[in-house]
Amino acid sequence: MKIRYFAWIRDITKKDNDVIDINHPKTLEELKDYLENMYPELKKHFLQDVIRFAVNQEYVSKNLNLKPIDEIAIFPPVSGG
Repeated sequence: MKIRYFAWIRDITKKDNDVIDINHPKTLEELKDYLENMYPELKKHFLQDVIRFAVNQEYVSKNLNLKPIDEIAIFPPVSGG
């Protein structure tokens, strides 16, 4: 499972991506828990519901099952101007 980070989320993680080969999270909610453990600063953003997810290049807004081959993108909401 590949997790890609964008914008200020990349600043928090200090990397562009992570790869989880063993014991990958089975749902999006488990992924959030996993990321909170790795990057505690993300927790407040998850609680405020400001972080967005895409699974295999499709936006998702609800919890769903994940597969080891999935690519998850994590980014802040896009603002227009």
